[in-house]
Amino acid sequence: MSEKLKINTTRFGELEIDLETLIELPSGLIGFPAAKSFVLLEYTQPFSWLQCLELPDLAFVVVSASEFGEEYSFDLPLQDRAVDLNETDEVAIFNLVTIRPDASLSTVNLKAPVVVNLRNRKGKQVILDDTRYPTRMPLYSAAEDKPTE
Repeated sequence: MSEKLKINTTRFGELEIDLETLIELPSGLIGFPAAKSFVLLEYTQPFSWLQCLELPDLAFVVVSASEFGEEYSFDLPLQDRAVDLNETDEVAIFNLVTIRPDASLSTVNLKAPVVVNLRNRKGKQVILDDTRYPTRMPLYSAAEDKPTE
């Protein structure tokens, strides 16, 4: 039986989470260097919430990078000691979403994905030096009601 941790959040109230599901981001997120511990909360597919443990009012809507197809690819941070990522490790990759009051104006950040080593649950937000990946890609195409691919 895994250890549980109770956290209070502004958005979701009190949550009880398994300690083994924590995600550690030793460098924090861009603009939020103190936000180092997170838990991923399922939401409505394809979206989830990345809830910060240190800052109860900080939570990000995220989407799995797999939603953007095989064309969205980049080199993983294999040399980063904080993440301790090996070529054989499985990873989860998330992109932060900016939700607007008008959902058709919502965007996703493809320039700075969050890469998580699933072996040790440590991750890092990486900044991609690739002009194909914008910081504000429209999440929805005008003709569809689903994320763009």
